[in-house]
Amino acid sequence: MHVRRRLTVAVAAAAVALTPVLVAPVASATPSGGDDRVADAPLVTRDTLLRPASPRTLEPRATSLRAARRPLFAFWGQKYNRIDGFTFQAAVRGSGTGIQLGVAWKTYRGVRPILPKKVFVQSRVDGGTWTTVPGARGRIRKSGFVLAAVPAHVVPAGVPVQTVDYRLKTKRITSGPRKARRSIVSDPVSVRFENQSMYTGDQARFYAPIKDLCPSASITLDTGHTIAQKRDAVFDFQYGIAIDVAEINAVTSETEASKLAVAIHECAHWRQFYNWGGTLKGFRAMEKRSGEVFVADTNPSGPTAPMQPDWAPLEHAADCATFLVTSGAQRTYGGWCNPTESAAAGLLWQGQKY
Repeated sequence: MHVRRRLTVAVAAAAVALTPVLVAPVASATPSGGDDRVADAPLVTRDTLLRPASPRTLEPRATSLRAARRPLFAFWGQKYNRIDGFTFQAAVRGSGTGIQLGVAWKTYRGVRPILPKKVFVQSRVDGGTWTTVPGARGRIRKSGFVLAAVPAHVVPAGVPVQTVDYRLKTKRITSGPRKARRSIVSDPVSVRFENQSMYTGDQARFYAPIKDLCPSASITLDTGHTIAQKRDAVFDFQYGIAIDVAEINAVTSETEASKLAVAIHECAHWRQFYNWGGTLKGFRAMEKRSGEVFVADTNPSGPTAPMQPDWAPLEHAADCATFLVTSGAQRTYGGWCNPTESAAAGLLWQGQKY
């Protein structure tokens, strides 16, 4: 009786030892906020194998299981898409402007996904058919984003505005597990491109003085007073150059030349942004460089405009650039443009960095 019982227990233990225990992968995380970094998705992959008497016979199977369990390449949802490095999915741009498209892709801790060999950029105009953008390719970055430089879009003559959607599409994988042999697309971003030659009213009024200085810039009339008064909204250029016409017109003692100089000042900011590449990363490099070149000093041989509470090096740079192309500017953040600063600011109008 005891012998049979011991034999039964031994057989059951052997059966358990020959049974592999697998835990399915789980991917349930959202990307973290950041300039160019997405957090890994916590993929839990545990192929626990209880070794039998002859482990060699099960090693090939364990290897194939791990290969089949590699996660598929996939994009996160639309709210993680970025335009020019900023965390918005819709923007206004002038005709002749390009963008940087950023789409977050799912990474996994300790496991490398099956990556596609190529990522294309697709566009559609005014809700039409998706087509591939010639020459535009997405680069898969370890930071967790696929980045693509999208060429400038030009609105046809006689058309006031076009809305262009952009998305990424991967080349179909032709090898590996069958479930990986597919092509996927990202959710789109949307850009409203305005034809500056068809501006009327105040848009035409404030575009005229910058037509030759910033030809690809767009003018947005900030009728709700929600853009021009907020620094982040101004310097991410989500709405191009924002002009609060009511605020400008309220100063009745100011000359028209001075009012139009506001557009030139904002055009200098536009140059700061695009001369450094038109991305958040470039903007931060420009902001740092501005602090190295432009300082709060006074004119040793004459009066100096008083410093305003919101004086900043990049604002002083825009002031100095404005003074080089117009003598009518009455609004200023204060300070004196010394010869070195004036020379540096002049590079903005030449499409160069200072």
